[in-house]
Amino acid sequence: MSMTVKNTTPDTPMVTLFGELRDGSFVAKIMREDAVPYGHRWSDEIDQAMVYIVPNDEQLHAILAALNERRLPFGELQNYGSSAGGTSELPV
Repeated sequence: MSMTVKNTTPDTPMVTLFGELRDGSFVAKIMREDAVPYGHRWSDEIDQAMVYIVPNDEQLHAILAALNERRLPFGELQNYGSSAGGTSELPV
């Protein structure tokens, strides 16, 4: 099953920051591109990925569920999104 998610646009650059935590779970936060920290966002984070998508709450919940259930590999998140608008199809 796939889900269509809005990409960010150049005039309002928003991103979704995903974090992989030490306990094996995943978290996310939608934020302005210029607000993404240079270091870790979450204190128990081992990796993070900035993706140029702007999901709604339901879509973000579905993406996090797919990550936590290992149906969507964390390392593939960077394959989605764009800063030029449009949409992305995520396999959740």
